Amino acid sequence: MNVTSVKSILVPEDVWLNQARLDINKTLEELIPSIDTWPTDLHHAQHYALMAAGKRFRPLLCLAIAEGLGADRSTALRIGGIAEIVHTASLILDDLPSMDDADLRRGRETVHLAFSESTAVLTATNLLNRSFGIAARTQGLTAEQRVTIIDRLSQHVGSNGLIAGQIADLANSDMNVAAESVENLNALKTGALFDFTIEAAAVIGQASSLQTHYLSDFSKQIGLAFQLFDDLKDEVLAEAQSQKTVNRDIGKATLLALEGSEAAQKRLSGYMTHARSAIVAAKLSTEGVLTHIIDKQFSIPKS
Repeated sequence: MNVTSVKSILVPEDVWLNQARLDINKTLEELIPSIDTWPTDLHHAQHYALMAAGKRFRPLLCLAIAEGLGADRSTALRIGGIAEIVHTASLILDDLPSMDDADLRRGRETVHLAFSESTAVLTATNLLNRSFGIAARTQGLTAEQRVTIIDRLSQHVGSNGLIAGQIADLANSDMNVAAESVENLNALKTGALFDFTIEAAAVIGQASSLQTHYLSDFSKQIGLAFQLFDDLKDEVLAEAQSQKTVNRDIGKATLLALEGSEAAQKRLSGYMTHARSAIVAAKLSTEGVLTHIIDKQFSIPKS
């Protein structure tokens, strides 16, 4: 058998994953105004940021969980799209000179460099604003489901979630802080949007109380794992591999800085074991797909 034929063989999970990414990208294109819509600079910047090559981890999780609960695919794609739109807005803001002052994101110039700092701020603001409109107008949901999703989005993005985490991270320079405090920061800065994504999937899939419990546990563990894995990648990968500006956490109290690489990897393994157990316990029909998505996300790119 030649190399070409080996590469052409896809496992069912890869088939699902490839189609899901296509569907997610198509949905994202439909959820925002076209580049030609006035004001064109703003909408061009939106497309530049949102449609850049990304793994679409959050919408993939939303889609896989929602489908595993029997939810409508088009509804799950729109709600997953909200998570990606908010994530993109947070990256634009995180890269600003007043924040991490990064110059590379997803393999190309950050938005404030490709356009302007003012355009970047307005683009992020508009994306956040758009996310609430999408939730309000998504078909296939009851009024109660829409209100719940909008409420959870507001909570997880606001001063009890992602924004609070960003504020705390900007002041995060005390190297004598306890690891538990860093975990709490990570749960806000990174975990909050996973919480929204997975809670929203549970809402549209009408998960049972027991399933919701295990999905919440999964969300907490995967959020902590994601941030720690990102810190570990920052240590071992060059910018060309990571496709973003690296070494921006020097001087910050991260779990990697506090505990060292070996202990951090052990902690990461614990998060991942716990997350996988929660997925099994949730008894979703898409358990295999979810495991595959996680395996793909938490792998170090080869140089």
